[in-house]
Amino acid sequence: MPGEDVFPDRDMSHRDKVVFMLEREGWALDAVPTRADLDPPFPRYAYTIGIQERFGFPELCVVGLSPVACRGLFDLVVDALAAGSELPIGPSFIGLLDGGQPCALLPLDATANAALFPSLTEHQQLAGRAPDNFDMVQLAWPDRAGVLPFEPGFASDLVAHQLLFAEPPG
Repeated sequence: MPGEDVFPDRDMSHRDKVVFMLEREGWALDAVPTRADLDPPFPRYAYTIGIQERFGFPELCVVGLSPVACRGLFDLVVDALAAGSELPIGPSFIGLLDGGQPCALLPLDATANAALFPSLTEHQQLAGRAPDNFDMVQLAWPDRAGVLPFEPGFASDLVAHQLLFAEPPG
């Protein structure tokens, strides 16, 4: 309903919010703000918790966009997975984003990057698993011209926003 809070209790702990989203949606989103205190600043990003458990597909992260925009991209992937689509991991592809825009789901090294995803590592530990016992892909999004961040000609003003946590294809 309009004006209704997403969470039933504004004073819920962060973990309780994650559990609430997992129960309500079958997966959760956590967002990490920009670290402007670093030089250079570290961009904001968001990631999922529960995609792997629900769909057998790696968790997702998106770098450089607002949490609302990340949620929209995550919803596209969740809808595709729920419909039985097989999404390629590694190479760029067309069909997920509107307007024939390409994207890529780049595999990420969970062991080397686990510290970037504290709510996910906590979730793993609470489930009795090693904190880095998850698979994750970074959803790389295109610039206005349809160029991905690992391709020549990617918009220079976006390079600092969409850092690649994962290795580019090829």
